[in-house]
Parts: sequence; C-alpha cells; structure tokens
Amino acid sequence: MKRIESAIEMLKKISGISAEISAPASDTPIGGIYIGKDSSGFTVNDGDNTVYISLPVTDTATVALAREYVLSALNAKTDVDPVRAFLEGGALPPSVRIGKNDYYVFAVHCTTRNKRVYEYLVAMAAPDDFVAIMSDTVTAFCKKTEEDNDYQSAGEFAIVLQENLSEEIEGKIKIGVGGVAHGTTELPLYYSHAKSALVGGAEFDPNSDIYSYKEYALIKVLSELPSSTKDRYVKTVLDRNFRAVLADEELMTAADAFIKHSLNISEASRSMYVHRNTLIYRIDKIEKITGLNIRNFNDAMTFRIAYLISKMI
Repeated sequence: MKRIESAIEMLKKISGISAEISAPASDTPIGGIYIGKDSSGFTVNDGDNTVYISLPVTDTATVALAREYVLSALNAKTDVDPVRAFLEGGALPPSVRIGKNDYYVFAVHCTTRNKRVYEYLVAMAAPDDFVAIMSDTVTAFCKKTEEDNDYQSAGEFAIVLQENLSEEIEGKIKIGVGGVAHGTTELPLYYSHAKSALVGGAEFDPNSDIYSYKEYALIKVLSELPSSTKDRYVKTVLDRNFRAVLADEELMTAADAFIKHSLNISEASRSMYVHRNTLIYRIDKIEKITGLNIRNFNDAMTFRIAYLISKMI
C-alpha cells in the first residue's frame, strides 16, 4: 500500500491532481476506468490487492494518463531508465508531467563521450524538459516550448544546440529533429521520427549535422520516384551550369549554410566563420551560374530539391 500512496503523492506533485484511495463505485470494471458525473477512478493491482483510486476529474484522457502514470510507478525497475522505456513504447514514466505541452523532440548522436552529452543536456534542461540515454551514442532530448521562446522552430533550436555541444564536447555531434510533439502521448512517435531522420539522413547526406524528419520523408518520396521521372527532372533543372555548382565545395557549403539558417546572411556567415560579404559574393555567384537566387524562398527550395535528386542518380 505504501508504494501506491507514494505513486499518488508523486502524481499530485507533477500534475496537480489530488487522487486518493477509496471504495470503488459498484459498476467500476476490474482493472479498468470509471467515469462518473462529478468524479472518476481506476483500479490498480499491488501484489495480491486490487486498489481503487478516485480522482476529482471526469476527462477520460486525463484519467487514462493518470492510471498509466501510477502503473508505471508501481512497475518501475531500478535498473531501467523509465524515460528511455517510455520513448521506446513503454508506459508513461513518473518523470514526465501529464499534460498537453508542446515539445521539440531530438535524437542527439555523438561519436564519443555520450555520457558527457547527457550531462550537458541535463544541466541546460528546464524542469519540464527531460533527457535519456538511448544507446551508446544516442541521447534523447525533449524540450518544452514556451510562448516567449526565442526559437521559431525545432530546426532552429537544433542548429544552436549542435553548435553549443560541438564547442563543449569532443567528437562529431549530429542531431535528428523529430518535430513538435503536441502533448506527452506523442513523444514516443516524434522520438521515432527523430531517430529515423538521424539514421536515414546521415546515410544519405553524411556531411550534414542536422537532419529533419520532414526532409527525410521528402527524400524517401523522391527516392521512390521512377528513374525516368528523375532523369527527366535532371535534364530540365540540372543543366551543365548547375552541375558545376554541385561540384564546387565552396559554393555548396555556402548554399547549405544559408538555407540551413533560414536564409539569414548574418547567422550563416557566423556559422561558417567567414565575413558576410564573402557569403554574399558566393550566393551571387550561384545565381549568376544557375539563374537561381536562393535569397528567394522558392528558388532556395528548387535548389535544395535539385541537390537531393542529384545525389540519387
């Protein structure tokens, strides 16, 4: 009974829900959830005992999450990280706050000293964020978004995170971006997206450091196009001039940094450690050769898609 009381106390601490052990309603299903007019409840097993826990709420989803929380607390093993188990499809762990907060979800890969990455992320994490070591080289990081967030997207945050980690930790840092999870129940799905982007993106474009699941999904779609369609696109867009740019490492580095930093000259030049005028010169050169002004969003996307298809042929 003490384990259940401890789980209830922690439930109140993280969610604000005041649950208590009480006699069940007559029509409460065994092992299930009861939703009444003014209150609700659920049953859990603690050893040989079945205990009914009542809640002063009637929202079915909230009750279900509360039950999952208590069950995970009762079944938790000291040698298994509950956050890792949750992201891999297990029960909601005690350390994850029940609610509908939005989270940026990342899979962070480091070739060395993965524990150092974990320690760095834990140190910078806010109370509602959470971090878990998922493997010898990959760490999960879920960052709760705020209304006054300085970052416009998960991708923008990932760029800054990658740069900061690279300055502090030896080894190559790569980040898979799962996107924005809307509520705790979506975290496992979006972590799977981040992991897929990290694995698939790194295989397709090993020179990049940030891999977005949405772009990875686009790559998958493009890769499944018939060869005849890709060849026709190549003949239309990838003329001799364009191929000359693709073969120029200096110009491609400039284009990649500019697009990655949301077409922002100052941020892109700073990430490359070059003067902004140098970057402007290279962007102008790309336009002169290809006819595409990548300062323009549509031209930038045309350039990026052409680059992706060029790697498939």
